[in-house]
Amino acid sequence: MLAVVHCLRAWRQYLLVSSFVVKTDNSATCHFFTQPKLTLKQARWQEFLADFDFEFEHKKGSSNQAADALSRKQEHAAICLLAHLRGSEIGGSVRDTLREFLQKDHAAQNVMNLVKAGKTRQFWVEEDLLVTKGNRLYVPRAGDLRKKLLYECHNTLWVGHPGWQRTYALLKKGYFWPNMRDDVMQYTKTCLICQQDKVEKVKVAGLLDPLPVPTRPLESVSMDFITHLPKVSDFEAILVIIDRFSKYATFIPTTKQCSAEMTAQLFFKHVVKLWEVPTSIVSDRDDRFIGSF
Repeated sequence: MLAVVHCLRAWRQYLLVSSFVVKTDNSATCHFFTQPKLTLKQARWQEFLADFDFEFEHKKGSSNQAADALSRKQEHAAICLLAHLRGSEIGGSVRDTLREFLQKDHAAQNVMNLVKAGKTRQFWVEEDLLVTKGNRLYVPRAGDLRKKLLYECHNTLWVGHPGWQRTYALLKKGYFWPNMRDDVMQYTKTCLICQQDKVEKVKVAGLLDPLPVPTRPLESVSMDFITHLPKVSDFEAILVIIDRFSKYATFIPTTKQCSAEMTAQLFFKHVVKLWEVPTSIVSDRDDRFIGSF
């Protein structure tokens, strides 16, 4: 989709006055205009594309052999990954770094002593490295190697910021440390790029609208409960009703089990009976107020 937007921006003066077809081997691109939820970037793209008269046409990759042939070579991805790992800070020196940090980590030293004494079968030692089931290397807490491994399996271009489950699956193929799953979840949860690109799935909140100022007494009242008070004569809560115009407050003793029906009875007894029915009532979204009150 980025390529489409780039081309339309480059040839805008030619394409605005004509109808045309965009052919693609990406079937998801054909459904771009019918997506129910969009990121901010996708919304800007849709607004830009709305100026053009065109339609998408899907062409299967199997019948699109001439296009971009070099990127379709089977060994291309493997070559890119190998080059990345060779240039990585931890690519070729992981084992040497592990040996260095294992000597500084007291917990790792204790495990190695248990292995040498034959008191554990969960780990074994190979080339001065701790190895566990699946030939996974034990990563000590000493140093920042754990953080670097998390970065390699989540932030780099060849993985592209996957979710915690895929990040964890990549990491546990070759490494192990206690509570690794929790560390992966915490790392992905606090990843800045992931948070910026995350699509909000909850309903968008409406605009904040200030409450209108009442013009006379008892036109509008606010009410709420104060609970968890010391118990006095079977009462441990207070229903507070305040006139928003005069700020006159009424405090009604009650219980924290006060139902919507009981709340209505107290309201009529202490407010409506003495004054009048207010035009509006302001409250929070307590079940007793939004239910059958």
